[in-house]
Amino acid sequence: MLRESLLALAALAGQMVVDAAATDGWATAEHGYAQLLGRGDAEQTKQLAGATGADSELIRTALAGRWAGRWADLLEENPDAEAELRALVQQSQAALPAETPSAFSHAASANGDASAYAAGPEHPGALATRSELAYSIGLAGDAAGARDQFAALVPVAERVLGPEHPDTLAARASLAYWTGQAGDAAAARTQFAALLPVAERVLGPEHPDTLINRHNLANFAGYAGDAAAARDQYAILLRVRERVFGADSPDTLVARFNLAYWTGRAGDAVAARDQFAALLPVRARIYGAEHPDTLAAREELAYWTGCAGAAATARDQFAALLPSYERVLGPEHADTLAVWYQLAHWTALAGGEAAAHD
Repeated sequence: MLRESLLALAALAGQMVVDAAATDGWATAEHGYAQLLGRGDAEQTKQLAGATGADSELIRTALAGRWAGRWADLLEENPDAEAELRALVQQSQAALPAETPSAFSHAASANGDASAYAAGPEHPGALATRSELAYSIGLAGDAAGARDQFAALVPVAERVLGPEHPDTLAARASLAYWTGQAGDAAAARTQFAALLPVAERVLGPEHPDTLINRHNLANFAGYAGDAAAARDQYAILLRVRERVFGADSPDTLVARFNLAYWTGRAGDAVAARDQFAALLPVRARIYGAEHPDTLAAREELAYWTGCAGAAATARDQFAALLPSYERVLGPEHADTLAVWYQLAHWTALAGGEAAAHD
């Protein structure tokens, strides 16, 4: 993990790119930043020079965060770039007009230590950079590392932003999510259960982030061993998503899929089969017959058909599904091999043990 001074430097550098792009000195600043990192978003950033109003501020904030993440990645991969980036930031800062509005445009200390900038390692921009880095760690495969990063970030966000600030709630949600991904579904369920009522009160019961928290609470309840609770949570979530997003929205279809899945896991294979049978033509219509989401619905339909007592039908459905998986994902993909296994399993249960051994 980058130390706090480098996180602050990355956040400051991100803001400097955006601030410099809105001034006459951008041509000079662009050359230095392009040499260090490459042009990337620089042309898009330059378009802010003529932007005004509230929308431009939202765009500036988003681009500053994006650049901060890129500088943090650079410092993570190439620690030797620190000195050059500090110099570029100071040059850009000195060239900015005195009236340039920026949360970061304050003088640095004589030794140039980023931790001495007025922004500081606990500035919201630096916290946003820490959040992006933590999430990137998780996406790269280190769920425990992401969990630990968010565990360190949450108390700072609570102190700096407040315990019910939306960014603090987002950090709590990320901590809960990566806790579950790291293997502790019960702890994730507990954390989401504590977070959900706060999100409902602060953001609203139908806010997208609140609904994502409800989705994760349901899933981790199921993974923690309470399939019936997961089923009941998804039944609630489905009604809300249908009303807010519409019956055919991706979020609604995910809720339908998970409701059917946990219904089966809770012991009702017939209901799960029927729910997947109803979902399949909707996914095929919206995504196409061989979209991975459509194939997943076909796979679940075949599985729960077998669990409901029709082994021969399940065998035939898996036999029809296998060529699609081989064509779309490849013959050695893990999901394709799983379908092979299910085909053999249901063939054996249908009375074709010899064929299963072949």
